[in-house]
Amino acid sequence: MSSHHIIRDEQEPPVLVFELFDNWNEISELLAWSPILLIAPEMEVVFSSKQTKVDGFLVSQEEEVDIRDNGSLVYNSSNLAWSINNWAEGKKYTAIYIFCDSDLMSKLIDDKKAVKFLIPIIFFTDNGKYTLIPNYKFRKWYPKNYKIDILNNDIVAIENLSKDGKGFYLEKDGFIKIEVEGDFILIKEK
Repeated sequence: MSSHHIIRDEQEPPVLVFELFDNWNEISELLAWSPILLIAPEMEVVFSSKQTKVDGFLVSQEEEVDIRDNGSLVYNSSNLAWSINNWAEGKKYTAIYIFCDSDLMSKLIDDKKAVKFLIPIIFFTDNGKYTLIPNYKFRKWYPKNYKIDILNNDIVAIENLSKDGKGFYLEKDGFIKIEVEGDFILIKEK
């Protein structure tokens, strides 16, 4: 007897690509699960050359790009965080993957202070992978010696992590726990 698992679009976090660096492997891994893929219009040639199905585009209202399909995310550049959050909440996504440069990531994180994201955002940037958790507590399993940076200044408590220079590493296989005073945690995985 065989069993089949049907994945609805909302079960897998969408992948939003504003910019690519040397991270095609990360995109390929995520796309193996068939999530929704939205890209900046100028990225269309790259994705087409890799024979990758695109579900829609990331279009700024200020751009003169004529894309009027239902799958695209049309946003206001000065309020991108709000547009992404509103779009994700409407689709009931549980997380979002965003490929962008570190400047756009910083802008979205700064805008997050005004927009209360309710779901995690995983950024793949020119400087690495970052996870923004919209909570003051975080718990996740990692292998022994895995390294992360906690980019918060308001750390209250950590568990199963040891300080290593500027970052932290796991003391043993298992769950880490991080608690901060603020309303979100930002970590960089190494």
